[in-house]
Amino acid sequence: MTRAAARPPAVRGGIPRPRTATFIDLRSWVFWTFLAMGAAAFTVVAPLILESLLANPASGALAAGLWLLYGLVFATVVYQLELYERRPVVNVLGALAWGAVVAVGVSRIGGPAMHEIVGGWLGEDSPWLSAIAAPLVEEPLKALGVVALALIPGARIRTVADGAFYGGMVGLGFQVVEGFLYTARTAALAGDAMDTVVQMFVMRGLVSGVWSHAAFSALAGAGVGYFFVSVAPAWWRWGVMLATLGAAMVLHSFLNSPLISGPPVLSALIKGVPIVVVLATTLHVSHQREREVFARMARDTVPDHLVSPVDFEGLSTRRRRRRARLDMLDRHGVQAARDLLALQRAQLALLVAAHTDGMVSARAADAAGRVTAARSRLAWSVAGR
Repeated sequence: MTRAAARPPAVRGGIPRPRTATFIDLRSWVFWTFLAMGAAAFTVVAPLILESLLANPASGALAAGLWLLYGLVFATVVYQLELYERRPVVNVLGALAWGAVVAVGVSRIGGPAMHEIVGGWLGEDSPWLSAIAAPLVEEPLKALGVVALALIPGARIRTVADGAFYGGMVGLGFQVVEGFLYTARTAALAGDAMDTVVQMFVMRGLVSGVWSHAAFSALAGAGVGYFFVSVAPAWWRWGVMLATLGAAMVLHSFLNSPLISGPPVLSALIKGVPIVVVLATTLHVSHQREREVFARMARDTVPDHLVSPVDFEGLSTRRRRRRARLDMLDRHGVQAARDLLALQRAQLALLVAAHTDGMVSARAADAAGRVTAARSRLAWSVAGR
């Protein structure tokens, strides 16, 4: 059992404090700090956005539309491809808001100061100035958002994969707002503003966007998740978290660096290769650890008549779940396939609830009831065929 699952609920007056359904927890000082920082940062970010929109309303509106659509599509795809559980939408919006408002706002204050410090070391004309200064400010700020969510029980960061997911959402929020600001301001000063918007969006969003801020923050977020859920010694957990944050800063610096010259698109593609390799490896390891956690829950915690180890073998990957539904469709028809989908979702919900809140929790009891009902409906569909 992980550290997060083993930790008992907060107690006040001897009565266990229930976990909130989302990260919105009015009893948590971390939540109120989250809100206070968001409100303060909004006073910095809002004027920047308004100024960028008004500099050239037509190109500003186009930039805003493209980047909002980009963020929506990106977030939806990642959300839909989650392995076991789709996180509460409120939590996802909170992570996006931290990146879009808090991280951007605070970096607009800390960024110039860091540029001065690094400029004193390297010289103001150094091509490495931005590559060194920006990651030192932006990556810790984004990772801090995952730390904040992990400290609020309702966010339910229970695996390394959760940390990577929320880190990716924080980075995406940052990427959308920063991309819009750069695009709109550059276009307002260009001769052909609308064409400049399209070119910058393609470059910053479509060409290098996949291995930009969302990737860096997913890597750092995985380290934060490991810190909070691992049962390893404290020195090792601190080391992993700081190492992943350092790796995120190094990769960010590499993407911004002048190391690989040539056409911007080719340079961005070449730089993206090691970033994608590191990200893919991190996600593979985090998902493998997540599978091990739920396999253990199916084996040791959840009764076999609800989710057995054999059941989990069929639930362990999206491909296996999809293959089982297609087989059910071929053998017993559409309704049976739908009932199997409902059973799979109920079983996954039970595993998540048992891991997060315990098998004796109300959430697990509700999920167990849905598993029993879904199994009965599936049996009727198969028998009726």
